Amino acid sequence: PIAGGFKSIDFVLSNMSNSHIQKVAVFTQYNAKSLNEHLNSSKWWDFGRKQGGLYVFTPTITAENGFWYRGTADAIAQNLSFLKNSHEPYVVIASGDCVYKIDFNKVLEYHINKKADITVVTKKLPEHEDASRFGVIKANEDGRIEEFEEKPLVSTTSEISTGIYVIRRRQLIELIERSMQEERYDFVKDILVRYKSMKKIYAYPMESYWRN
Repeated sequence: PIAGGFKSIDFVLSNMSNSHIQKVAVFTQYNAKSLNEHLNSSKWWDFGRKQGGLYVFTPTITAENGFWYRGTADAIAQNLSFLKNSHEPYVVIASGDCVYKIDFNKVLEYHINKKADITVVTKKLPEHEDASRFGVIKANEDGRIEEFEEKPLVSTTSEISTGIYVIRRRQLIELIERSMQEERYDFVKDILVRYKSMKKIYAYPMESYWRN
């Protein structure tokens, strides 16, 4: 809960709604009852059923799959049919536990202009904050990420990933399918960190407030 009647996920959904994103999938896992009720009861999050809509996915235990989500990449993999059946060219991935304001259209425009494979929204933390709790990045003058370390013991930079990414839909499907074949389940460690030298991964600095 944030400020009484809101939940942290309201901020990311509000940013998506204000950016005119009309099709949104929410992946939930443990103790999701109150969250699901909030998403289902809140008419504010009607993203326009004719154009898209709000979809909530929980892990589906079947004879073929007995796993909960084993990581962020696995959560996408278990719902890959949603991506394959969609037609939008780009995907925004965002964690639901942060408070911030952003126009995703500007991130997408930056992503296209840079001809990036993946764009990571970043934030420079104040000096007194411990960056080692987050994914820490270093980018060159053009914005391309050269170093990406997830929760390092000691951080040498204050530039962190906010957990917001833009990627082409077909590229995402390809990377997720490859990760699953190799039994790699974490989007940050097994895709962003692993492919930072092979793929063009760029940093988009967030100018507004952000809080995890």
